[in-house]
Amino acid sequence: MRDPESDGQGIVTEPRTVRIERLLPGPAERVWDYLTDPQKRGQWLAAGPMQAHAGGRVEHLFRHRELSHEETPARYRGFENSPPMFGEVTQWDPPRVLAYTWPGDNGSSEVTFELYPEGRDVLLVLTHRRLADSDTMVSVASGWDAHLGILIDRLKGDTPRGFWSAHARLEGVYRCRFRFLSEQGTTPQHAVRVEREFDATPAALYAAWTDLAVMNLWFGRVEADIRVGGSYRVESDGDDGEVFAHKGKYLALEPGRFVRMTFAVDTDEPNPYLDEFILISFHGRSEGRTLLRLDNGWDGLGPTEQDVEAAREGWSMWLDLLDRMFDHKPELRQLL
Repeated sequence: MRDPESDGQGIVTEPRTVRIERLLPGPAERVWDYLTDPQKRGQWLAAGPMQAHAGGRVEHLFRHRELSHEETPARYRGFENSPPMFGEVTQWDPPRVLAYTWPGDNGSSEVTFELYPEGRDVLLVLTHRRLADSDTMVSVASGWDAHLGILIDRLKGDTPRGFWSAHARLEGVYRCRFRFLSEQGTTPQHAVRVEREFDATPAALYAAWTDLAVMNLWFGRVEADIRVGGSYRVESDGDDGEVFAHKGKYLALEPGRFVRMTFAVDTDEPNPYLDEFILISFHGRSEGRTLLRLDNGWDGLGPTEQDVEAAREGWSMWLDLLDRMFDHKPELRQLL
């Protein structure tokens, strides 16, 4: 159930789409002014003129250092004096619906603001569509949520909260919330889950999937560029001497928490499993033990009961190898 009075509640409603609902002090006409008036919009998002009709031009001039008392972190200072961004108004229905395009490196997306009166308050439903990928969805959701926090403070007459500290916290929230997404920013049509508890720390299990030296002790013969966007390839030997090869790339890395990466058989044959990926998450238990949860998701061909059982058996065999590695290398169990 949504909680529009709290941040970090954004959800994925359709492929490459995020939606955030926040309850704002009303009335709707006042909130509309903060969406459309250049001076008021500059107090919580970005200044810049907006032509008041569908097809009109909207300009955003971001000056984050003016939103709150916090200094801009080094990683974002290059954007402080960036040129204005331009979009086109696609819906103009005051004080109910405003929508406009949002420029991006991979084509424009679209953001829609819908206002619904609820007594003295107004429910704002913000929907941002046509986002490029899952990383962009995390960035957009955390950015909008942090900006909406500033808007709420302005509407209440409160001192604006720290923008960048809120942004950093929300980025972590949404990276976790959206982690079970494909590379394309969609939830999978099909998924199989395998769980196992290990006598090892979350850091030790994270290293088993991200430290090349450790990976080669159990995963197979591994070549990997271990970074977000980096590729990997692994070869393993079957019982009859055949060689199995898999490949993919890292989509998200959160030390001690989870690894998300694409996963596919390395073959020239057509693959009925589309956008396949795995999410390996680590959940600390008592006495240095950890629950490893592996979710394997994909689109395309739906699994039969036999397919599901075969997938679980296959991943269980991989985890057997990981268990044996810890038996042979017990010093790796308690990495911090």
